[in-house]
Amino acid sequence: MSNSDTIRQSLSLNPTWSSSQSIFEELNFNIKSSLPSFTLTANERSARFDVRFLQETIGHHMMAVDMAKLSVDKAVNQDLRDLSQNIITTQSQEIETMQSWLKDWYGLSYEPEMKPGDQRMLDQMAKLNGADFEIDFMQEMTDHHKSMLSDAVPCVSRAGHTELSDLCQNIAKTQSSEINQMQTWLSERYGITDDNSIMGMSISGTTDYRNNYSNNYGQIVNGGFENGDFTGWSATGKAMLETSNFGSEPSEGKYYAALSTQFDTVPSYDIESFLNLPYGSLKSLGNGNIDEGSAMKTSFTAKAGDVLSFDWNFMTNEKDSTLAGDNKDFGFITLNSLPYNATDTSSSLQTSLTPFSDETGFKTLSIEIPFTGTYTLGLGVVNLGDPIYDSAFAIDNVKLLSVYDQNSISKMTSNT
Repeated sequence: MSNSDTIRQSLSLNPTWSSSQSIFEELNFNIKSSLPSFTLTANERSARFDVRFLQETIGHHMMAVDMAKLSVDKAVNQDLRDLSQNIITTQSQEIETMQSWLKDWYGLSYEPEMKPGDQRMLDQMAKLNGADFEIDFMQEMTDHHKSMLSDAVPCVSRAGHTELSDLCQNIAKTQSSEINQMQTWLSERYGITDDNSIMGMSISGTTDYRNNYSNNYGQIVNGGFENGDFTGWSATGKAMLETSNFGSEPSEGKYYAALSTQFDTVPSYDIESFLNLPYGSLKSLGNGNIDEGSAMKTSFTAKAGDVLSFDWNFMTNEKDSTLAGDNKDFGFITLNSLPYNATDTSSSLQTSLTPFSDETGFKTLSIEIPFTGTYTLGLGVVNLGDPIYDSAFAIDNVKLLSVYDQNSISKMTSNT
């Protein structure tokens, strides 16, 4: 899109909140003002990931080293003692490397403390001997490695530094191989079998995770409306499917959705009920009386760091209206019942070939998902103050960009 803008909004939302009122209380959010906006660049997002990953992995590695030290002393079989010593050597070196990166890259010193639960687990393991110890150690270390893989595999694509990406690749290969070995010993020596897979992927010590991992945790159903209907969505008021014949080209594909304040609309309290908003919140958001409007919504699951993205076009007959005065129709979004005024008639407008006199043209709005969970995206348009001059809010190309899809992230951030 040649005229697209990208607005990135990082929202501190909890996907488990059921009461919209509790959201405002929790955030101490004044609904009379729009959410503060800021640009989160790709470098900033990568830096935040790097710091969190390095700190968590240092602590994770230290626990593995402590477990392996017990095995060097207590394991019955020499090959298990050798594997344990390799864990100590490799992960101790990686701890030193990661601590130096934290210091060099971000000026941070980090020494994690042992968690009480981890200490209790070590104490219990230390009481075991012989076969009981080997079984417990290999099962615990296998689970510990699997937990590490769930972080290391996506790190290969998300890391902001090539050195960290390479380290994550090595961690994934090394620990996958060690998992395979311990599971083989558990099966051959003790008749204990386990699922030889991580996150749906076959474990292989030679797998290149740069090309093997994709996140399909959440999908937006019919996000481009190319089904030619509203499959996956529900709506209230006037919701239409349009094509280029309407006078404005879709941002992608053949169809786009358009919500209108003209004909078959519903009052604001119906929209608020539909989107699970507190009564009067739209009036506060627009700082005036809402006459009527329309809205639609869809639900999806997402992981922390995923990016929800969609294209929008605001159309209006109100730009040059003297009767409208300060009553500016506006389009808005909600995410888990938290509303945000996306655009209004004071936006930069251009002459439109649609039934409306002016439009913004399609632009892109992106929201970084803060927590893993289920979300409901709401989109709407309302007529503020006067019932005469109508507006519409067109939506297209609604999609969820995985944090692990480096190509998608690069394309998205190129619009900033």
